[in-house]
Amino acid sequence: MKIFVISLPSSRERRALVAHKLGSRNLPFAFIDAVDGRVDKHPYLANYDEASFLVHRRRRAAPGELGCYVSHLLAWEKSVELNEPIVVLEDDFQLTPDFEAGLAYVAKFADQVSFVRLEPLEKHTVMTSDTSAGFSLVKQLDVGMCMTGYVITPQGAKKLLAHARTIRAPIDLFLKYTFDHGELIHAVVPHGVYPTHEDSVIGIDVRNQREKGFVLGLKRFAYKTFYRFANLFTNLANGLRRF
Repeated sequence: MKIFVISLPSSRERRALVAHKLGSRNLPFAFIDAVDGRVDKHPYLANYDEASFLVHRRRRAAPGELGCYVSHLLAWEKSVELNEPIVVLEDDFQLTPDFEAGLAYVAKFADQVSFVRLEPLEKHTVMTSDTSAGFSLVKQLDVGMCMTGYVITPQGAKKLLAHARTIRAPIDLFLKYTFDHGELIHAVVPHGVYPTHEDSVIGIDVRNQREKGFVLGLKRFAYKTFYRFANLFTNLANGLRRF
């Protein structure tokens, strides 16, 4: 599978580090030029729905967060364009010794899955699709946050893109809300990548900001409660009837 790394063209140091990490493992790759929501004028940025984002996160989106969202959409479009599964990495990744073997394992199931997370499981509420060759492919009943590394297939990319055009939440929360897009999210165990949590253009301070207001807080509580159960039901239903 081809490897694509999402990275800002201006991030020369990060790009050099990416080249070293993958080059030292003899892994060919290509960059996907990330969208910088602070300065770029990509047309997809106009699809930001601030009212919905406020309810989902109780804050407005950071410009870098919007750019991150759009950048992942561009990666998904690349899978559709090539009509083949691809590996997508954010440029703050670190590889584990299991990365290459894990990809070879996941590739066997590319025609049966939509999206396979390559990073550590945050929640261990899973159902197992397969166990072999020292790996397990599991179905996540509670999808984790973070988008450091994953495999996306063209069939999965098409379905996710159909629901992702309007930006109502961060990209990892969109993926977590399986009730909205209907896709089953897999993960491979042991994991092949993990984040280094290097400085982000989104910023931790912005993520921790919260808008005040009783009505907004009530809406936020209602949405969180609804999606907690709706996502679980969706994941259970998909997990029982799909690979």
